[in-house]
Amino acid sequence: MLKTFRRWLRSYGGTLRIAVALLLVVGASALFWASRDYTVVAPDWDGLVRGVTYNPSHCFTFAESKHVSPERINADMAQLSRITGHIRTYTVSDGLDKVPEIARQYGLTVSLGIWISADLEKNEREINTALRVVLANRRVIDRVIVGNESIMRGDVTADQLNAYIERVRDALPARIKVTTAETWSTWLLHPELGKYVDVVFVHLLPYWESTSVRDAMGFVERHYDLVQEEFPDKPIVIGEAGWPSEGRTKGAAEASLANEAYFIRNFVQLALNKGYDYYLIEAYDQPWKAGNEGMVGAYWGLFDASGMPKFPFMGLLRSFPEWRSYTLLAAIFTLLLGLLILGHMPRVRQTGYIVMGGLVALVTTGLLLVIDATTLDYIDPADIAMILAMSPLVFLASAVILTEGVELASSLWRVERRAVRAAIPEASPRVSVHVPCYNEPPAMVIETLDALALLDYDNFEVIVLDNNTTDPEVWRPVESHCATLGPRFRFYHFGDVQGFKAGALNEALQLTGSDVKYIAVIDSDYRVEPNWLRLALPLFAAPDIALVQGPQDYSDAETSIFKAMAYEEYRGFFQIGMVERNEHNAIIQHGTMTIVRKDALEEVGGWSTWCITEDTELGLKLFEAGYGAAYIPLSMGRGLIPDTLKAFQSQRYRWVYGAMQILKRHAGPIFLGRARLSWAQRYQFLSGWLPWISDGLGMVVTLMALVWTLMMWAAPRYVYVPMPALSAAALALFLAKTLKTLLLYPSKVRSGVKGAVMASVAGLSLTHTVGKAVWAGLFTRGKPFLRTPKCADQALLSQALRGVWQETTLFVLCLLAIVSVLTTGRLDDPAALLWIVMLGVQCLPYAATIITAVVSARSNAKDRHAPTLPATAASTTLAKAA
Repeated sequence: MLKTFRRWLRSYGGTLRIAVALLLVVGASALFWASRDYTVVAPDWDGLVRGVTYNPSHCFTFAESKHVSPERINADMAQLSRITGHIRTYTVSDGLDKVPEIARQYGLTVSLGIWISADLEKNEREINTALRVVLANRRVIDRVIVGNESIMRGDVTADQLNAYIERVRDALPARIKVTTAETWSTWLLHPELGKYVDVVFVHLLPYWESTSVRDAMGFVERHYDLVQEEFPDKPIVIGEAGWPSEGRTKGAAEASLANEAYFIRNFVQLALNKGYDYYLIEAYDQPWKAGNEGMVGAYWGLFDASGMPKFPFMGLLRSFPEWRSYTLLAAIFTLLLGLLILGHMPRVRQTGYIVMGGLVALVTTGLLLVIDATTLDYIDPADIAMILAMSPLVFLASAVILTEGVELASSLWRVERRAVRAAIPEASPRVSVHVPCYNEPPAMVIETLDALALLDYDNFEVIVLDNNTTDPEVWRPVESHCATLGPRFRFYHFGDVQGFKAGALNEALQLTGSDVKYIAVIDSDYRVEPNWLRLALPLFAAPDIALVQGPQDYSDAETSIFKAMAYEEYRGFFQIGMVERNEHNAIIQHGTMTIVRKDALEEVGGWSTWCITEDTELGLKLFEAGYGAAYIPLSMGRGLIPDTLKAFQSQRYRWVYGAMQILKRHAGPIFLGRARLSWAQRYQFLSGWLPWISDGLGMVVTLMALVWTLMMWAAPRYVYVPMPALSAAALALFLAKTLKTLLLYPSKVRSGVKGAVMASVAGLSLTHTVGKAVWAGLFTRGKPFLRTPKCADQALLSQALRGVWQETTLFVLCLLAIVSVLTTGRLDDPAALLWIVMLGVQCLPYAATIITAVVSARSNAKDRHAPTLPATAASTTLAKAA
């Protein structure tokens, strides 16, 4: 019975673990969405409201608000007469001079507004039109409001406004009261405005004061009383009171439909109890106001812009009534995406499935939150532009987070490992070791050859091919040393080899004897271990294995802090990434410590000269031809780390540029399955390149963020902080990468948190270089081969900083962008705080580059006094050029 159960677990245990994980995360997702919905209790109101402010319905654009037809006004008055008896307007322009005449048909009283702006000639026309309208409709109009927040905007002075008020008051019958409308603070700052007004029209809008909706009634009472104390002999009218249903959060004030309903229903009850005279702002949503007041300006209506009621005046209110729809969508997407990912990832322990399922649920929830943030009734064009620009980052960030999660779960909790058959061959097959050289320091190459001479293997040859080195003093010593090492070592110097390193390797292939079965390649700075071939060749026992790869390792990691940082950055790939790729038969071939079956190499056409990462491209060609590969995660040889940050960046630029070349040339096999690549192999290559592609897109996002922040600073009334969900995508991507490094390095690389931090800083310092290489690789072709200098002259601090001037400039611009947001007075908006954090995260790669440049220069300053391998004048000059 126990054996049967164990067999069942082996057969169906993975499926069961996946089902458990998905049920848990779907349940957690449902709880999250349900938690966003709660009951909002507010007083019922079944009577009329005292008054509402009026701008016409169906004004979706600014142009539509400037041409209002009498028919539109008539339909609005018919609707509004069912909820109020008083209407307040703001202007008599744009067709609104017809409001009193039409309102009279529905028994409505009108408080007529006269718009006062900085345009004095327009003010004259507005006043003259208003006086004509009032005198023609004196039975309908009870008040005239001369100016709306004209002092607060700074359009006119208090003396100018008082002159307008006095002029209008003198022209009208005493029954019609004249006033102006300002915020409570403006009335207190300019009490002289009370000189000619009959009543005080005060705006009490707690949302704009960053007051929570729960404290809003207290806000209204306190500030009403303050104004009453300042003007004890004047009647006080609340000219505007309301709350927006959508828009930015300001401090504790959250714009939502539930909060608007809660405020309105509590306010009308408070006004009834206190005897307040008031006008609710406003009758209809005004989408066109988003251009002047930000997105929130569109959402103050009791009715939407089409005239539909936005909330009930009676009964319980719900904060998020759509939660069931979002829960269903989240469950569907999480299950579908979870089954796709968890069903195809390696078998892992239950913890791994739960972690991965949780990431799927988080990504799904994040995408739905982005959708929720963008499903506004009247979304601002600026927000649409930012959403379209940032959407690729959001989806790419989601993909990178999921692929990083798969590698994390597979590395930590895998339960099965790929087995590659190994067998010691009865007879030692012949191996040809190829060492391509180009302007390399001869002492360094000689050390490499001496290490090869000590190989514990009896059937090999070494072909040293020096290509295109013009200075005989560079290659003659190597030629002489090969002669001393015996007939195994053959030296060739060719002066006109095309195709860079790939061309040299193809030349070496032609020089290889017909009895050779395997081709091994070693970089000219590598000192191999004597047991290298004996460890690697048994893995060719399986007939489909055409490639055996060893990790790149380095002998000089402890010579400086900079090299220690670079070393830790390299180790993550070779001890985590390559190990996981090997489980899927999808390793990345490298141009050193690699052994290839000769007949397979010739079958796929040798080394490709069009690609500057010919090694990686060869590995992919072998996979496309149906061959397999094996990876030995043991150090079997050590080379030299680039001496300077510039050389480090140059090397990474070449790797990334070459990857983009490969992506373009092999798009058919990778995306369309036009070769014998397995699903896992295609996934591994794409997921390995995704972080680089995200760095390329991130560079564009940084530039866009800087431009957007400049626009926010230059035009704060018209350009607002982008939606928080868009900033959150960039932050989530950064956190995912950082957490993966911190979690995997201690257990897999065994370098502790210190090593993880050093690797993170070194990796971040390459971000801008990677981004440039991505775009160059995608949109250019034929980039020349970039040789990584070895034993080069060390850079001075001034040279190192000049080499990172682009990163330094972007770092300073990001800091200035942060300062500009801090000084715009928008810190009560959580989106602004998140934008600042996002800009800070965007700063980190550039800061890391500057730090690494300084560390590199300081390390090299110490090394200048230590003995180094000699480098000829020619190699030094060429290294600087590279």
